[in-house]
This record gives sequence, C-alpha cells and structure tokens, in this order.
Amino acid sequence: MAVAKRGSAVKKGLKFFLYGEQGTWKSSFALDFLKMKNEDGRPLRVIYIDCETGSVDNYLEDLENEGIDLNNLLLVYTTSYSEVEEWVMKAMNEEELLIQGEGEELEPVLDADGNPFVADAIVVDGITVISDNVKFAAINVSEKRAKLKAKSQEKNATEQFVAEATAGLEFKDHDKIKMKGKNLLRSMITGTDKYIAVTSREKVKKEMRNVDGKMQLVPVGKVPDTWDGAEYEFYTVLRNFEDEDGSIKSQIMRKDRTKVFAQNEIIDEPTPLYWQSVIEGNKGKKTNVIKESVEQSVYRDEDVIAKGINKEEVSDNQKETTSLDTVDGLKDKIQKVMDSLDAAKKKSLLPKVKKAKLPIDFNGIEDVETLKEFLKVIGG
Repeated sequence: MAVAKRGSAVKKGLKFFLYGEQGTWKSSFALDFLKMKNEDGRPLRVIYIDCETGSVDNYLEDLENEGIDLNNLLLVYTTSYSEVEEWVMKAMNEEELLIQGEGEELEPVLDADGNPFVADAIVVDGITVISDNVKFAAINVSEKRAKLKAKSQEKNATEQFVAEATAGLEFKDHDKIKMKGKNLLRSMITGTDKYIAVTSREKVKKEMRNVDGKMQLVPVGKVPDTWDGAEYEFYTVLRNFEDEDGSIKSQIMRKDRTKVFAQNEIIDEPTPLYWQSVIEGNKGKKTNVIKESVEQSVYRDEDVIAKGINKEEVSDNQKETTSLDTVDGLKDKIQKVMDSLDAAKKKSLLPKVKKAKLPIDFNGIEDVETLKEFLKVIGG
C-alpha cells in the first residue's frame, strides 16, 4: 500500500552498496557500523550475514580491543539465498532471534544491555556468493527439465544424457534469477529504515568495440559481480580500490543520495562513520517505510491485470509513456530491447550509437532526454 507523508520530517536512510577486489576493506567498512551511534547515542546493534563464511572473523579481536562490545553483533554464516532472505526478513520485522546455546536448545539472542537483540543495521557481506549459488541452482533445474523433456519424447538413454549435459539457462531463467535477487535487495531499501550495507566482488565489464577495423570484446571498466543492476537500488554506491601507494580508497559511483559526498568523489580510508551526521539528523523524524513486501505489491498488480486492465482505463501506451519519463524506466526499456537482439544486431548498433555521439554504456546516462535518444537510436 502506498504511504503518504508530509515532506518535512522524514528519516534519511543509509543504504550502502560496496564492491571491489578482495582486500579493499569492504567487510571492515560494514563492521564499522558497530562504531556508530543511533540518534539517541546508543551503539548500533548489527546483524551481519556472512556469505563468505569467515570473512570477518579475524577483525573481531581488533574490534574488541578498541572497546566495541561484540554482544551488539550477531553473526550469521550461510551461503543459501533462502537463508539470507529468512534472516533479513527476521531482522526487518524485528522478530525474536534464537540461536543454539551451550546445550541443544535454542535461546533468545540478547544485546550488550541484556535486552532482546533488535538490529539497527543489517549487513549482507558477499552477495556474489549468493547470486552465483542461485544461478547454479537454476542450472540444476534446467538440466532436470531437459531430462524430463527428453524422457517425454521417448529418447534413449544416450540422448537423455546428452540433453541433460548440454542444457543451459533459458532467457526466462535469466529474468527470474535477476528479479529474485533484486526483489530481496529492493525489500531492504523500501521495507525498512534500518541501516543497510551489501558487499559484492567486482568483475571486468566488456563491450564490443571496433579495434583496428574488427569488432572485439574489450574491457571498459569494473562492475559488481552479482545480479545486473543490483546496485541501482541503493542510496550510496561505493567502489573500493587500492591506490598506487597501497592505501585503500573508495569512489562514489553514480550517486550518494545522502549528499554527504559528491558523485565520483574519492574517499580516503572508507568507513560509514563519515555518515554519522545523517543518523544524528534523524532524531525526531518519522519513518517512510513501506511495510508491504515487493512480492505483495506484485501480487496486487497481478490481480489488477487479471481483472482486466481496461477497467482501470489505463492503456498500454499510457503506462509505457509514464515509465519512459523516468531514468530507471528508460534503462529498463533499453535493456529489454538489447536483450531481444542477437549478437549480430548488437554489433551493428555500435556505429549508430557513436554516430549519434552518445555514450556506449547507457547505464552511465542519468539524463532522461539522452536516454530517450539512445532508445530511439537502437530502435526501441
């Protein structure tokens, strides 16, 4: 359900997405939530979901030596998407958290003050592992699907084996994988006013370019190694990197909606402590959380469509016009057009885009009119 509030007293959120190579302080950045205070001056309580199983263990002794009470930290180790989703939802809904005690029975988790543990911040460290595992699971399902299809066609054992061994993800599978992950991350943005940090490894992005008269895949930059576009949902996107002198720095990528830093600004020794003033400024302000989950919103929209969109007196053209008036809507449309093209047609677009003097990477465009021109050039 939509939430309407006056614009004067709404809380600002801290929703960080960090990516970078190994050893660029992504995990330590997220752990620094423990050094921060809430608007009333109490240390933040952090639920830390470690998808790389042990990536932060070596930091804990140092934190304790700095005077951090580790009872305000709850570590969860898992490489399962469903378990990450389960613990995130528990933290967001402030359910009672139980862990195994010294015996076999479960006991409630208490914070440093001896009260039931209620997280102020949620960290998902290593989302790359989760997105990879979802993809592997989908491939397994695809192989079983191919085997069942071969059986139904009365193929022999060898033909069934070949069908299963050569099975790959279908186009619809990629869409489902992408939306499954993005829905989880989007829920962490819109479904809670708790402070969020999600970390990802990075990979080299490659694009088709004309090199000495031949079209070749060439590296054009570094991007998060997870679901495509996952970082677009977050308020502050950071890329951590090691500078030439060996120091760790971070670059504001695309945006920082808190306006603490400017786009593309370089930060020395990255830490969320730079954003402590945002939390302090939230004192007395009201939440702007939409409690309805993304899935619930989708189900409600499905119900409207099932009843007949014409009854709502909204045409397909009107809906598309609305979505194509926004940066995100245009990027989604461009991506759909690109995904519908085969490799040869994609190659043919490069000279057209260059001729129009447009950026090759449309994801870096933040202007509606430029995106509309890009869509026009590719025939959308």
